[in-house]
Amino acid sequence: MRPVFAHAPTLTVNLFCAAVARMALGKTLIRLGALISVATLTGCGMAPASAVTAPSPATPSWEAEITLTNAPTVPPATTIPIPSPVPTPTSPPPTVTPTSLLSLDERLQIFDEVWRIVDEKYLYADFGGVDWEGLYPEYRARVMQAQSRDEFYAVMIDLVAQLNDNHSRFVPPAAVEAEDATASGREIRVGIGVIVQPKPDGGFVQQVFPESPAARADIRPRDRIIAVNGRPYTASDGDLQGAVGTSVRLTIARPGAKLRDVLLTRQEVRSSILPYYRRFPGDIGYVSVPTLWVHDMGEQVSGALTDLVAGGPLRGLILDLRSNRGGWGDVLSAVLSHFVRGQVGVFFGRDYVRPLVINPPAGPDLRNLSAGLVVLVDEDTASYAEVMAAVLQSEAQAIVVGTHSAGNTETIYAHALRDGSRLWLAQEGFRLRDGSNLEGRGVVPDVLLDVDWTRYSEDDDPQLLEALRLLGGGPK
Repeated sequence: MRPVFAHAPTLTVNLFCAAVARMALGKTLIRLGALISVATLTGCGMAPASAVTAPSPATPSWEAEITLTNAPTVPPATTIPIPSPVPTPTSPPPTVTPTSLLSLDERLQIFDEVWRIVDEKYLYADFGGVDWEGLYPEYRARVMQAQSRDEFYAVMIDLVAQLNDNHSRFVPPAAVEAEDATASGREIRVGIGVIVQPKPDGGFVQQVFPESPAARADIRPRDRIIAVNGRPYTASDGDLQGAVGTSVRLTIARPGAKLRDVLLTRQEVRSSILPYYRRFPGDIGYVSVPTLWVHDMGEQVSGALTDLVAGGPLRGLILDLRSNRGGWGDVLSAVLSHFVRGQVGVFFGRDYVRPLVINPPAGPDLRNLSAGLVVLVDEDTASYAEVMAAVLQSEAQAIVVGTHSAGNTETIYAHALRDGSRLWLAQEGFRLRDGSNLEGRGVVPDVLLDVDWTRYSEDDDPQLLEALRLLGGGPK
């Protein structure tokens, strides 16, 4: 079995991790057929298990394997690395409309298979204190009473949510398609072209897609959307998607600037989740990695580092993992490979241990930066992003600056079900070489700087300024 990823990025159905049924990072709101994750671009882990912690992503060196688990009355469930194409079930699911009801036999087969997979493979033998066996008759009865397809999926989502680990989740078929489209990096959405993280006082803009209505209106990362058509922004506004040609008026707040209103017309936009990088005075590089969920993010980060090195040798580097909620294991390993080598920890299941081994990178080797490496984290840094920060702290002597990370690092595996739905299940934990387990604890910063960095411009960001000071980069 190959882990897929840790905490798949939480982007929303409208956002990045479009198909997450619920996550600790941003408690996903479900509209039966579509998920709107209020967490945004950071977060979730799927493996071909954790994507694999988030489901945490699987490490790049692992080979994908397909494990078929046979049950007497149910087509085999498949554990796969996502988003590899899901194998076709032995009996193709019937063609149904989104609201039509699956037959009772089909509902019970899916329910029994999900319950059994959790019972046999869940990381915690005590199910985290949940009476998993006791839930069987209650939820089986609810499955039998479901009056629509959506109601059935709502029951299944609620069943897996009882595990309450902020990683495991049931994803209905429509949301599976959105999840795979997001991870491919080739998703086409209709909207204004942003990824937004809902905050108590507005929507924090994390990403602005090139050539989008938002980009043309000079909306930038770190801006806040505080009003939509004259009313306060709420989490249900998500990424402000809608029909082609429809308009929306936004009130934008930018640190250090006056409020302004912009009128945008929605259009088709290709989502492009990219790292942001720049060079600071003193030969200090800076790379912000928004998610590990996009399959080619490892290559993108390598390209960013290559560009920075091409501008002259680097003395130090700042790796910004704030609001990064994890993603694929191979992306985790690809980024780590620029800074560490060899075994850096282990993943463990109920009855096995699997090493995390980092091989040489395809890009720059940055293990010997004279000024060192600083990693920025916050409370929204989760899953494989936490694993990355902790490994760099322990193995590369990186200085971690910011606030305690989320402490949610299980690796999750994807189980494809006969109707096209998917079960993401936490099946592995992670320990550093010294035996430290981040679950429930998170990464502890070397320099605790408890400020809301999202309220500052890049020039005034206290955590970024502290990182520059530590590396001898001085004022920007």
